[in-house]
Amino acid sequence: MKINPRVRDWLLEADEPSIRYRTLVELLDRSECDPEVVTAKKAIPASEPVRRILERMHPDGYWLQKNPRTGEWAGKGIEYGAFATTHFCLAYLAELGLDRTHPLVRKAAERYLNLQKADGDFLRHYSCFYAYNIRTFILLGYRDDARVRRTIGLMLDTVRPDSGYLCDMHEGKYAKRVVKSCVRGSVKALMAFAELPEYRRHARCTALARYFLKRECLFRMDDRRKPVNFDVTRTICPVTWRAALNDILYALSRLGYGKRRETARAWAILEGKRDADGRYVLDWTPVQALLKAGKRGEPSKWVTLYALMALESRQNNATV
Repeated sequence: MKINPRVRDWLLEADEPSIRYRTLVELLDRSECDPEVVTAKKAIPASEPVRRILERMHPDGYWLQKNPRTGEWAGKGIEYGAFATTHFCLAYLAELGLDRTHPLVRKAAERYLNLQKADGDFLRHYSCFYAYNIRTFILLGYRDDARVRRTIGLMLDTVRPDSGYLCDMHEGKYAKRVVKSCVRGSVKALMAFAELPEYRRHARCTALARYFLKRECLFRMDDRRKPVNFDVTRTICPVTWRAALNDILYALSRLGYGKRRETARAWAILEGKRDADGRYVLDWTPVQALLKAGKRGEPSKWVTLYALMALESRQNNATV
């Protein structure tokens, strides 16, 4: 895919080695042995975003966050707070390009994985939680770990009438009708499958893709003029439990659905986020997140990287 040279050079600026590294490897297809890649990767652990996160880590390997309403602290166990507790921080470190070879990352990851439940779940079968964790731990280098494989098995075995995902909090809450799946949890499962090419043709993955395609990625089944929720038409970074436009298109493209006609309206909305210089604007980011993706309403390197990777996958991957 041809990339605007000014946008490419912007992403390759040396002051953000994580963006530079991921652009070189994931967008420009450079080898890990390439000298520029090696230099960028070596600079990541000492970069400001990584230091900000690791400086907040408890010596025992977790991140705490105080609830301003209750005064209680969350993060030591599975419980989580607003975008800055343990499973979020591990995800941010993975986005930044760190993995289990870093001793502090390994310490926190091992501690967290050992809190897993016997069936691979972490908390009340929140699909937006366990599928999010699958992606995180794959990026951190735990793809073949038995604990991660258990959670992948849980995701594969979870089947609902509409082919999406839900959680224990909402499952069965209506006496006379089936509860619809949660688009946010379903997006996180889609993102997890995007990191698992071996399951691209698995029945559970293809059913989930149909869940999105039949609603043209973003829209209500009963009214195609309305988005499923207020997340899905917005660009959002970093990746959290919200259902971002860039997440959906990135994952579908990675899985081979990017050229399907059902995705056309979503691509048009993403195109509307592009400025005159070819950079993509950030609509929303959590202020509590320790990974800073930029200012709302302004071009973001993170959004631009994911938008371009989605477009690249759309162009290069065989259509399912």
